[in-house]
Amino acid sequence: MQDGLPVLTMSGTLTTASGQTLPDVVVELLSGDQAAMLIDVSAIAVTGEDALAVFGLIMDRALRWPDVLVLICASPAGMTRTLEAHIDPRLMVGSVAAGREVASRTAPTVTEDMLPLAGAPRRARDVVTEACLRWTVPELVGPASLVASELVTNAAVHAHTMMTMQIRLRPCHLRIAVFDGSPAQAVAGRPTPGSDGGRGLWLVEAVSAVWGSTALPSGKVVWSALRRPAGD
Repeated sequence: MQDGLPVLTMSGTLTTASGQTLPDVVVELLSGDQAAMLIDVSAIAVTGEDALAVFGLIMDRALRWPDVLVLICASPAGMTRTLEAHIDPRLMVGSVAAGREVASRTAPTVTEDMLPLAGAPRRARDVVTEACLRWTVPELVGPASLVASELVTNAAVHAHTMMTMQIRLRPCHLRIAVFDGSPAQAVAGRPTPGSDGGRGLWLVEAVSAVWGSTALPSGKVVWSALRRPAGD
């Protein structure tokens, strides 16, 4: 580990069988307080394409809470082309040094504290719109505003506590999270025809790459990851 950024260095031969333990190792590392980690694959050999599917599982876990940026570093040319079938190319870099640079230039987290009042959803939309425009991802203003508004509304209606919204930009996604003081987990219902409510978290689920509700000692966090277009 250097500068607080953990690096998992792999060596030997990666097979489908040996790769089964790799997600558990990475998940243990992801449980810490770091914002990013690197996986150096420059010294491994791979027996077949199926073995590389483990990296897709790792990236899927990294996309969930807590939000940790995981980068694959220094994969050989042939392996890089095959890896693209399992993970987004934006999560692959040519060296550990390049990985450190990418991790260091991640946009700062935007944080906004709000009271559970009627104006909180509008404030959430304003904050997330400003962040998307500042980060030059205007195509995410619509879905991000919807998610921010619904998560804040859910917290205001059901938690009745002070809440904190966090917005974070990653190479492949935009993360929106709302913390509140209630331990009751958020669940997306399925609205029935003619019902006036119950659509908020269902809409969040519909536009998110993944979303969830995670218990914390102080209450919970409800979060969503919105996929960035490939051209970003």
